Amino acid sequence: MLEVVQRAPALYGLARSRWWLAGVQQTIAWLGPLSIAGVWQLLARLDIHYKRGRHYTHSPDLAYDDKLALIAQAYEAAWLNPQQVVFLYQDEFTYYRYPLLANEYGQAGHDDVRASLDYTKNRRMRLAACLDALTGRVLVQQATTFPVSTLLGFFRSVEAAYPLAKRIYVVLDNWPVHLHPTLLASLQHSKLVFLPLPTYAPWLNPTEKVWLKLCQDVLYLHRFQDDWLALQQRVLTWFDQFALGSPALLKFVGLLV
Repeated sequence: MLEVVQRAPALYGLARSRWWLAGVQQTIAWLGPLSIAGVWQLLARLDIHYKRGRHYTHSPDLAYDDKLALIAQAYEAAWLNPQQVVFLYQDEFTYYRYPLLANEYGQAGHDDVRASLDYTKNRRMRLAACLDALTGRVLVQQATTFPVSTLLGFFRSVEAAYPLAKRIYVVLDNWPVHLHPTLLASLQHSKLVFLPLPTYAPWLNPTEKVWLKLCQDVLYLHRFQDDWLALQQRVLTWFDQFALGSPALLKFVGLLV
């Protein structure tokens, strides 16, 4: 029910800008036997109410279902023929010299859980990674920034990592650099096929949970604030455990049940 009412009626072929009871009933087949009052009562019982709208910034993607269908087809192709078809999720992440705040065990009544800083300037580093959805392998590159030229080099290294593959699907978000004409033109004869996610849908990219695990294992309350180079090396060393694949990582990100 929530999946329906949180999306635009136009995605279900309805020429209205917002939901109304009859439209909900028309869209969800099993509501058909109910009266309009019955639909209202059911929504109320599920804590779904008629609420005042609020302004916010959002770009609804009317191709949401079409994009997900293409991604599902690519995943199935990789599952059926893993030797020749590869399916990857891609994303970027920024981490900093200063440690991230998080919970840790400490004695009650004492202020002893601290994230130490020093008097030097905070610095940042960017990561680009591809997560293999079938093996849990992670390919990663570290750089201060990822302009088109650097990202192109990363994607070429990803392609080289799968010499036997005939097609490599890469699911990624809509960051403009991902879809830059120069990048796409440079890769048009490669094995890579980019599949954009629906706009503003990070929950559809399991690589987000790779970043979460990196934070949990390395970046939360880290002790490298005095050694920026050592922190960078620690991050890369952490990724080494996934260089050949990891079922445990697939389970963590929700791709292996």
